[in-house]
Amino acid sequence: MGTAEMMMAAWLLSAKWLLASAGSVAVGLLAWLLLSGAAQAWPALRTRRGVWLAAQAVIAAAALLPLLPRSPHVAPQIELAMAPAIPTTAVPHVTGAEAATHGSTELERANAAAPAHDTPPLAHADTDASGSAALDNTASLAAQAPTPRLARTLPLLAAIWLLAYVAGLAWSIAKLLRARRLWRGLLTSAQRFTPAELQANPAFTPEQRHQITQRGLTVMRTDAAVSPMLIGVLRPVLLLPAHLDALTREQQQMIVAHELHHWRVRDPLCLAIAATLQTVFWFNPVLRWMAKQMEWALELQCDQHVLTGRPQHQRKQYAASLLQQWTAPMGVAAFNGATITARIRHMQKSSLPTLSTAATWITASVLTSVLVAGVMLQPALALTAPPMAVAAPLPAAEAWRAPLDKVRVTSFYGVKRSVPRTPHKGIDFGAAKGTPVHATAGGTVIAAGPIAENDGKYGNTVIIEHGAQRSLYAHLNSVSVKPGQRVQAGQLIGAVGETGLATGPHLHLEVRQNGQNIDPATMFTNLDAYATARALKVRRQQLPSKE
Repeated sequence: MGTAEMMMAAWLLSAKWLLASAGSVAVGLLAWLLLSGAAQAWPALRTRRGVWLAAQAVIAAAALLPLLPRSPHVAPQIELAMAPAIPTTAVPHVTGAEAATHGSTELERANAAAPAHDTPPLAHADTDASGSAALDNTASLAAQAPTPRLARTLPLLAAIWLLAYVAGLAWSIAKLLRARRLWRGLLTSAQRFTPAELQANPAFTPEQRHQITQRGLTVMRTDAAVSPMLIGVLRPVLLLPAHLDALTREQQQMIVAHELHHWRVRDPLCLAIAATLQTVFWFNPVLRWMAKQMEWALELQCDQHVLTGRPQHQRKQYAASLLQQWTAPMGVAAFNGATITARIRHMQKSSLPTLSTAATWITASVLTSVLVAGVMLQPALALTAPPMAVAAPLPAAEAWRAPLDKVRVTSFYGVKRSVPRTPHKGIDFGAAKGTPVHATAGGTVIAAGPIAENDGKYGNTVIIEHGAQRSLYAHLNSVSVKPGQRVQAGQLIGAVGETGLATGPHLHLEVRQNGQNIDPATMFTNLDAYATARALKVRRQQLPSKE
């Protein structure tokens, strides 16, 4: 991988990484503002766990959007404008169909009228109005490309953020592990209720005992001063503290009913999802706020389930038991005194506020709109992070020409031949021994004569550097230039031969951009018109995508 490709890859990864984090926070703030306003209009929203769980899922999805594959419909010229600038002297390839669309210059029309194989393929330079406008537009877009300083700074910022994220993630995971050890320690020291003890315990009604036995819920008793709780996600354990014995029978049964409702509606799973999202996106404070809103809704729904249809004196007993649990040394840490007071106020009501059908649909539309906004924003932002590929070469003043005066293509790029069996790295031009070979473009000669590359199989070789690109001319019979010499397009550089590993006299031409081989055909116009029938057939059989 060349330096430019490495820069492009680092720029891409850093941009996507920063977008994932920034997108999560931005969408979270938007969702928070919209839901806060909606909750002011419809207080019933605060009592619906599904709303807050869905909001957390939307924020997580928005964080993942920039990491998804790019849309193939993104305009390539915009992508070029946002990509790091890569200097080059090559002009983009224009196919015959494109030339027909844009119009032809007088030189192209002359080339089309000339006999086949007598005139080299013309370099792809559109000089008509449409072509000039396209090149001017591309040049204008290229001027907007990030500076080299920005291209270096962005990966550095991403690396710093990566270190900070990993440190924060490790800290969040450590918190989860500490909590897990605490709960596991409580279970280790607790005693499991036997079926006989369960039947004799006044804290359970006959219906509750039946549910516990039928669905296989494990119930344990601990001497620790904790609140009643469910520990675990898939197979939770109901842990009851010994201090519940000091409460009345009715109070104990209502507390157990509260925890069993959590169990039946799978609230532990909702809490586990929220905890996972808070751990992964620890830098997003909105997720913590929404998780607290969800926990609040879970408790209110369980309170209301327990108190539905009960007389006022039982509601007061339930509220008193709640206050006693909150004052326990390891009580409900997620709720402070103000929250407990608000829960008690809700207990005085006969039911929770209802959410109208219109409010439900509007809330769903709000969350959907937030997610859609993230989806629509992702391709636009992703334009700052083009895919890892060789950037399209920018137009230059000097165009490429054919290396021979009479062109006959005998083998295309990428096809496999009998010797060797590896894919062809260039294009072969058939010609008699001694045929003059010309430079395809102006540049500096960096090698001339036998070279060690490819175990000497190239024979006498000339390599010319053209900015970010290099052209290689192999198997030459003789060389007419020296390393360090400046040459112009069309200047004589050697003669066709069969030195090195060659089955007959021909010119092997390779083009390398930023250290990587590319198809030389992209540098010329319609080489197919100068190819032999066999060369076209082999390419059609082996590389149908090229046809």
